[in-house]
Amino acid sequence: MSTYLLEIGTEELPAGHLTESESRLKQLMSEALKSANLQFEKMQTMGTPRRICLLVEGLADKQDTVTKKLKGPPLEKSFDAAGQPTDAAIGFANRNGIKVDDLDREEIGGTKYIVANLTIAGKAAAEVLAETVPKAIAQLSGERPMRWGSSDFKFSRPIRWLVSLLDDKVVPFSLDRLTAGRTTMGHRVLAPGSVEISSPQAYIGLLKEKKVLVDPKDRRDLIASQVAKLASNLHGKARQLSGPLLEEVVYITEWPHAVVGDFSRDYLDLPDALIETIMVHHQRYFPIEKAEIKEEEKSKSILSKSLLPHFITIANNDRPEAQEPIKLGNERVLKARLADGRFFYFDDQKTKLSDRKSALNQLTFQRGLGSYADKIERMLELTTLLTRSSKLEAKYCVPMERAVELCKLDLVTNLVRELPELQGYVGAWYAEQEQQPPEVVHAIASHYAPRSADDAIPADIVGQLISVVDKVDNLTGLFALGNRPSGSSDLFSLRRQAQGVIDVLVDGLPHHSVNLTELTDRDLQLVGPFFTNKKGWSAEKIKADLFEFLLQRLKGKLYEMSFGRETVDAVIAARDPFSDLHDVVIRCRCIDKLIGVHGNMDLVRSGVRVGRILGADWQGLLDEKLLHLPAEKNLWQALTAAEVVCKRWQEKAPVDENEYEQLLSGLAPLSPFVNDFFDNVMVNDEDLKLRANRHALLRQLDQYFKKVADFPKLQSLLPSV
Repeated sequence: MSTYLLEIGTEELPAGHLTESESRLKQLMSEALKSANLQFEKMQTMGTPRRICLLVEGLADKQDTVTKKLKGPPLEKSFDAAGQPTDAAIGFANRNGIKVDDLDREEIGGTKYIVANLTIAGKAAAEVLAETVPKAIAQLSGERPMRWGSSDFKFSRPIRWLVSLLDDKVVPFSLDRLTAGRTTMGHRVLAPGSVEISSPQAYIGLLKEKKVLVDPKDRRDLIASQVAKLASNLHGKARQLSGPLLEEVVYITEWPHAVVGDFSRDYLDLPDALIETIMVHHQRYFPIEKAEIKEEEKSKSILSKSLLPHFITIANNDRPEAQEPIKLGNERVLKARLADGRFFYFDDQKTKLSDRKSALNQLTFQRGLGSYADKIERMLELTTLLTRSSKLEAKYCVPMERAVELCKLDLVTNLVRELPELQGYVGAWYAEQEQQPPEVVHAIASHYAPRSADDAIPADIVGQLISVVDKVDNLTGLFALGNRPSGSSDLFSLRRQAQGVIDVLVDGLPHHSVNLTELTDRDLQLVGPFFTNKKGWSAEKIKADLFEFLLQRLKGKLYEMSFGRETVDAVIAARDPFSDLHDVVIRCRCIDKLIGVHGNMDLVRSGVRVGRILGADWQGLLDEKLLHLPAEKNLWQALTAAEVVCKRWQEKAPVDENEYEQLLSGLAPLSPFVNDFFDNVMVNDEDLKLRANRHALLRQLDQYFKKVADFPKLQSLLPSV
């Protein structure tokens, strides 16, 4: 077994491209080696801004020997009457590198064919690698590949060197006028110059001597420990140590070293989120907050402050003489940015939020969907509909309407123009300064949530409701414009917004059911006038497309909650899931409980048998006089008795898990009568009256099953009889 090392040396790569390239290289090489029948035990990728690396351990010395059988032309077309091979047989033999005399004959499907039984000896690992590696590198170019200099080869940054070692031997290949060897480069500043790699096993150690930590895990651990220690020395703790900031600084350094910087305490009168956004999103600094916040300092205000006047930056240089210039340079940049933020923050407040409404008329929401003023009008309409249909208490209705009126006004402030990441927060800060109710303030700040894949849903009820209204309008309008995401393209983050709607409705609003179908229908009516003259406009088609998109997210959410696919499919198929997502979760729990108890499978089987035989074409009322067989009379009598318990759900669905369980318990005694009915009654009788009447009987029973789920979709869970 051998070890193979590949290093692609480049000019500094973007952090995002590096993580993607590591994953992509591992996938490409794994697939290539498996396809080539070259076995390996372990594959690892690593990277720094100047290199993408692959380490393959336990690599076989050569490909597996392969035997295969190839079918050729029919025997009658392969030899003439004199037994001489025809051009067809000769060509088949030549293509496969064997003699005609070595061809076998075999009968396949009643016809005789000539067959080539081939044994293909495996190539040496070095030969396979020399063929596969350049192809894999060519597919790493990313979303925006570019040509550099006079080269025709496209890559995200210029490739400067290539290392390709199989144990201690070079596996040479050529790429973009470069030939792979064993020479890499040390740290650009701390240890410039070339490094000869003797073997893959020595690679990480040799680069460490040259001030390069090639393994991202080593850099991550070092950064985290350094930052935590420095923050502790300042009697604080670092923020963002578990977020994307850490991952970014890991991939912009080769030899990371944490440096503490300071800023004036005067800036601590700004909101924490403003200071933190400037530090994190624009400078890649770790903010430091107080290690302990005293009880009297805690506040429900979103303007509460807990930051210390320090930050930690990650330099790519640990020389003692470089630390002071690094510190002063970063402090100077941060001071300028904080000064800009401070100016905009206080200057904006000279104009009240509510006085900015007219400016929304001049701010386009989306081309083809009007201005943000138009969007606010739609959101207010949806808010009125939601509060009415969900029967919200007045304590939510009033602040919700006020928050909708104010939630987009910070988009026309100077601070949001300068720092778009702060939209929502800025409006909340200004609303609190204007002494708006706390429910309104928190809803303005939270209604954009979840803002990213690792963000939580809004913590407040009003914020959750407005989040749904806002995202429904975004999704409906953008789908109406034809902007559904495709492939990896999602310019408007619609996947995240759709998942946000599902998460809020499933995980939040525990006592408030929101009819997503009703909201979408109304929003399509509201955006309809923008598409009056658009050819092919169809509200129903847009709704179907949007709901199919949302359904993918809903199913994924339910699978994450450990519900089985059969359960999810049965519950969703019973009726419109988007009329009440909490009800969907409740019914999934009930079905999972039902199928989790072996003794309940008779009830499941009854629901399956009843649902499967019913067709949409059979309508009409039950005529008790036409029930003449004992089995159908017995089922009718049992159903009549069960309806004493179940009939209250004939016109409406159960409202909670307890009621659903009561309904299923009421249906359970019918199972033996259902089985007897199907065993002794011809449901689809030739007499159409009898057939229709028996379907009417089953339909009357099926309506109760359908309150919970579409039971035929549970058939695969039934044990074989």
